[in-house]
Amino acid sequence: NKPYFWTGAYFVASCGGVTVEQLKKYVENQNSPKVETLPR
Repeated sequence: NKPYFWTGAYFVASCGGVTVEQLKKYVENQNSPKVETLPR
């Protein structure tokens, strides 16, 4: 068997209570120094 870098694992997250626009803005700003937080 050859060693694999990736495993069979995966990640799932839920984003309830926010709009698609808010989520897009959050993702787009991940590398920005000032990141807006999503309302809770």
